[in-house]
Amino acid sequence: MPFYTFTGYGFVILAAIITMLASSYVNSSYRKYSKVMTLENITGAEVARRILAIKGISDVQVTQAKGGVLSDHYDPSKKIVALSPKVYNETSIASVSVAAHEVGHAIQHAESYAFIGIRNKILPLAIVAGNLSMIPIMLGLFVGFEGFGRTLFFVGIGMLGVIALFQLVTLPVEFDASFRAIKILTQERILEANELSSAKKMLTAAALTYVAALLSSVLNILRYMSIFNSRRRD
Repeated sequence: MPFYTFTGYGFVILAAIITMLASSYVNSSYRKYSKVMTLENITGAEVARRILAIKGISDVQVTQAKGGVLSDHYDPSKKIVALSPKVYNETSIASVSVAAHEVGHAIQHAESYAFIGIRNKILPLAIVAGNLSMIPIMLGLFVGFEGFGRTLFFVGIGMLGVIALFQLVTLPVEFDASFRAIKILTQERILEANELSSAKKMLTAAALTYVAALLSSVLNILRYMSIFNSRRRD
């Protein structure tokens, strides 16, 4: 087996392991804390609306998302905090934590959080790169690593770099939303001290999925660069 093939497989396997572990961790954390009900006995939807009211944000609606588990999100174009059915209706630590996190994004938009603006500017490029990046890379590999083939290959690598940059900028956005969530849950005494500890663990597990996505993108770039360097040596 050629060295570049082995190395390429190694990067793919490592990326798959990182993604699998992160996904497993967040899902197991969610299952664990979705079984622990809060002492205040308040649903995720009620928490979301309470925090929005406290922050004086009146133009954002809290709705039930049509997706399944962990389909929760904030849509800035529609100004909607969409919570998955369990998060919307249940009173667990997981539901309260996820709801507060998504409202954290609404607060970021209301306060013009800097990294939101940066991420929004990169987003269109990241979408294009996500859809098209493999085309120039595969064409470059097929044509060869000289002249036009080399140019195509590095255009594709540049697109993968845009995706990684978007994921990098996403990290402070997600961590800040969780920080805001924990801060207001503490200040408003929505959760007790021991519940806050569990909420932090839940949100940390969720944040690690974004870290894993970034690492997977970097490993993917390294994989193709390894193929490029190895074939040049051949």
